[in-house]
Amino acid sequence: MKKLILLLILFTLLLTGCGGDKVPPPSTFDVTGTWEFRMSEHDKQAIDYDTGTITFTGEPDGGEFTLLSDKGLEISGIYIVSGIAFSFETDQDFVIQGSFPDEDNLFGSWEVTRDKGGLWTAKRQ
Repeated sequence: MKKLILLLILFTLLLTGCGGDKVPPPSTFDVTGTWEFRMSEHDKQAIDYDTGTITFTGEPDGGEFTLLSDKGLEISGIYIVSGIAFSFETDQDFVIQGSFPDEDNLFGSWEVTRDKGGLWTAKRQ
């Protein structure tokens, strides 16, 4: 019986130690400001699918963004940055994610449907 109680205590301690919320690392770079972007489709990397600007307002780790494209697309939502990785969240079926190679450049992938997506890059203005 003592072994069973000891095992239950050890099991409880193990679960308690593994159950904590991990805080994501802070943003390596401050994304706030205006950026010029270029999007291309997966199978047509040499051709611009769209271009325009993305403006980030808020904190280095997150805030709001507005994407204005030269083709008239306007998307807004929130952005989240952790380390050098980031993602955008919108109420539309538009997935954007990526990372920072350095403080003045972004790159990543975009997708609107399973069949429509590609890569994008952005440079700080």
